[in-house]
Amino acid sequence: MVDNQGMWGAETKHFHQLSPDHVMKAAETWGRRLSGRIMALNSLENRVYDIELASPESDVENGFAAQNIILKFYRPGRWSEAQIKEEHRFLETLKEFEIPVVAPIEFNGQTLHLDPENNLWFALFPKVMGRLKDELVKEEIEQVGRLIARIHNIGSMGDFKHRLALNPQTFIEQSRLALSLQKPVEHISFDHYLKLLDQLYAILAPLFQNLTVQRIHGDFHRGNIVWTSGGPFAVDFDDCLTGPIEQDLWLLFPGQDSYALEERERFLGAYKEMTRKQHIHLNLTEPLRAMRMVHFNTWIAKRWEDHSFQKMFPQFPSASYWDQQLIDLRIQIGSLQESMY
Repeated sequence: MVDNQGMWGAETKHFHQLSPDHVMKAAETWGRRLSGRIMALNSLENRVYDIELASPESDVENGFAAQNIILKFYRPGRWSEAQIKEEHRFLETLKEFEIPVVAPIEFNGQTLHLDPENNLWFALFPKVMGRLKDELVKEEIEQVGRLIARIHNIGSMGDFKHRLALNPQTFIEQSRLALSLQKPVEHISFDHYLKLLDQLYAILAPLFQNLTVQRIHGDFHRGNIVWTSGGPFAVDFDDCLTGPIEQDLWLLFPGQDSYALEERERFLGAYKEMTRKQHIHLNLTEPLRAMRMVHFNTWIAKRWEDHSFQKMFPQFPSASYWDQQLIDLRIQIGSLQESMY
């Protein structure tokens, strides 16, 4: 296995050394009094903390009143300063159009700040009180359909200059190169998996030619929707990118059974009520699923030096894991080929 510590450790060493003192010092740059209570939140990709204020904060300009704020340290080496700021500007634009999203708090004239001690980018966000839902009823399905439609309406009004693009080149070809470099295991199934990615790329590339793309959320699943007393909020735009709108239209209902397809139709019906995007390429669902499967493995491989990933995915460097990944990818490619003929 490649020595990941040598490749990635230089960028992430401070990420793993964050202490409560570092978190408090960063939060205090906002200029508000803190109670001293902090709680680390469940986040593999970044380091996120719930921080209690000494007294309830009311910020009319930023549109919130709360006892707590959220501080996010961005994973070093993942996004550039320009990419993170572009995400923030997108959130601010959505908020200006009264879309229920959680935009970063601006202070000292900026929303993104650099911790000089750890050389980590961080941002503060208002804490939205709500809950996640595993199951959605009819009215909620329609609500989230209208919500993502409004996000897409605003997303189509501008372009990303620095964020990633969702296409076979970035999600399949670059993933193949990254996995070849990382090589998490010496096993024949892994070698066959890499070869199969060439076949997958050849299948997907024509589907993405001349495809209309725009700014999208990129990871619009149920875990990124917070349900408040006023309705759903879209959160975590960390993966926002340029891509086909269909990426935001299949993750909520990824199943292939009749029940999931019925829910998806209801969702799309509400979506179409709020947007002029009547031509939705549902044939992209399985290609996008395949790309997500591959991207997920690359995501783990690139972060393997992070002990939290080793604890969460202990089977990743095993032969059995890649046996199953090879089987799953072969099945997915078979489904794609059947749908084309």
